[in-house]
Amino acid sequence: MSVTYLNTKSKGITKTVAEFSKQENQSNREFREFIKEQVLEHRKEGMDVFKSPWPGDDRKNK
Repeated sequence: MSVTYLNTKSKGITKTVAEFSKQENQSNREFREFIKEQVLEHRKEGMDVFKSPWPGDDRKNK
């Protein structure tokens, strides 16, 4: 299953803001559009986020 993370970087440490999984009935195009919308929404809220296939540093040891 495809998982995409929205991360932010502060003082050299990457933190995970949100985690999204592709649904079974969702096409790749729909999932990409959904992620793009989420990035824009978080940026409107003032968060400098980027999408990543990996979790942030705050989640690596969990």
